[in-house]
Amino acid sequence: MNNKIELLTAQQLWSQFERMKQELKEEMLYELKANSERKLYTRKELAKHLKVSQQTIINWSSRDILKPIYIQGRVFYKAEDIEKLLN
Repeated sequence: MNNKIELLTAQQLWSQFERMKQELKEEMLYELKANSERKLYTRKELAKHLKVSQQTIINWSSRDILKPIYIQGRVFYKAEDIEKLLN
């Protein structure tokens, strides 16, 4: 474990943030592609794969970031829509 404290400029911090964001995005895409046989995700499954809360999925849906599909009163999300969002 590294217990060093390092001072960063705002630009260095932003660069590290962007790198971590890209790594997380790649990990999410990998997990989605690993489950590519799945065409639809429930809200709970999608939240787990994207590592966000179910409330975040609800918020994204209400902001038209995600497009839910309603089947017999249940909410689903298309895998292909999620992949497009992440790309």
